[in-house]
Amino acid sequence: MCLSTVYRESKGPENIVMSNVQRIDVDDDQVLLTDLMERQVVVVGKLVMVDLVGGMAIVRETKS
Repeated sequence: MCLSTVYRESKGPENIVMSNVQRIDVDDDQVLLTDLMERQVVVVGKLVMVDLVGGMAIVRETKS
């Protein structure tokens, strides 16, 4: 099983949005993150990058 950590803007402990992410769904301007325990977080923005080998992803929030 491959789990990832999702960061806001850049990799760093202060930018963690969610850890142990098992699924990422993208729908227009929303990124839905689901972790191992089925908890969900919605980020209004876009998916910028995913590193499957490194187990990380970057999202960028859109400004309101």
